[in-house]
Amino acid sequence: MIRRIAAWLAIVGCVLLLAGPALAAPKIPPVPTRDIYAQDYGDVLSRETESQINRLSTELRSRTQAQIAVVTIPSLEGELIEEYSLALFRKWGIGDRKLNNGVLILVAVAEKKARIEIGYGLEGALPDAKVGRIMDEFMRPGMETGDYNTAVRNTYIAVLQEVAAEYKQQIKTTTRTSPKNSGASADIPVWQQLLIGVGILLFLLFDWFVLGGFFTQLLLALAFSGRGGGGGSGSGGGFGGGSGGGGGANR
Repeated sequence: MIRRIAAWLAIVGCVLLLAGPALAAPKIPPVPTRDIYAQDYGDVLSRETESQINRLSTELRSRTQAQIAVVTIPSLEGELIEEYSLALFRKWGIGDRKLNNGVLILVAVAEKKARIEIGYGLEGALPDAKVGRIMDEFMRPGMETGDYNTAVRNTYIAVLQEVAAEYKQQIKTTTRTSPKNSGASADIPVWQQLLIGVGILLFLLFDWFVLGGFFTQLLLALAFSGRGGGGGSGSGGGFGGGSGGGGGANR
């Protein structure tokens, strides 16, 4: 009887040991098949930014075989951002398999954290210190004000320019912009805010009782149809099998 119990305990222990790593592994999204370079699971990027990232990364790959991907997620769900970013980098295979020249820009919205993961092949062009400076100059200001879209776009452009320069290439990009303050309405005097609010309320009442709610329904229809599936230029192909491990920085 004791031997049977010991045997069952040994079996259960082996199962737990084998299952432990799988259970502890970060929950990584499946490898994208379309518009692969901009995956906005955190819903903080504009369509224009997603389209720009996909277009520029596609051009970069065609010239250099290097790949830069941007991923936003709602939350790390308790995972360390260093472990999550490396696991995602390797599962997706960002960058060329032989050259290992991929870059991942990861943003976790709930934790207000971001990390840039670098493949070994770009470690010389993007050492940890330089990546940290890029994060401080371009990512941190936007994250502090809640303007993730500008933070990601400016950071992406800075990284893109460094990678292109490593391969002696020039890729035309848009000018970086200053982050918007999510609390900008506080700069408007209170009496003006009240006046605007009363004006909107009077307009809605007039529209609803006199015009039958025509403009209200029109505005609601436009609002709900404003954001659909992934837009932008379709970036064909997939990732090249890079494995990362070249360092990086997070903020």
